[in-house]
Amino acid sequence: MCSQPVQFHNRHRPHQGIANARPLHPLPPPIDDPDRLVDCGLEWDAIVITPLERGLAALTRLGLPANRGHPVLADYVRHELIVHVPAGTAHRCTAQGTRSLTTGSWLLMPSGLHGSVSATWLSTPHPTRPRCVDPGELSEALRQVDQTGTA
Repeated sequence: MCSQPVQFHNRHRPHQGIANARPLHPLPPPIDDPDRLVDCGLEWDAIVITPLERGLAALTRLGLPANRGHPVLADYVRHELIVHVPAGTAHRCTAQGTRSLTTGSWLLMPSGLHGSVSATWLSTPHPTRPRCVDPGELSEALRQVDQTGTA
């Protein structure tokens, strides 16, 4: 007796079956240059700084120009700044509001010059010899930003 209403329902409303599902909007174009996960700690470590503006203020305090090959990423989804530092040195950044990505950590990186909302180059690395930021200097710049409230 219970199966009859289900059969009636399915016969008279076939458009609600999963086989007839259609997207509400057209699909976006395929991504030509997808992001990729990269293992940290081999060639470089990374310092993740929150919030993004605080990290940018620290880089400004250090006087690092955006076009000099210092690898710096923005994650606009998590509102974080990611700065590459030499491998094995991330522990030297002891400022509050940071975390270290070292051996055993993975980082989402743009494959090319562009990126996505989760991994965007703010400063692209030099093609043959990227210039990493000194983690001790970065830590001190973050403390100065925190003291002066310039973020």
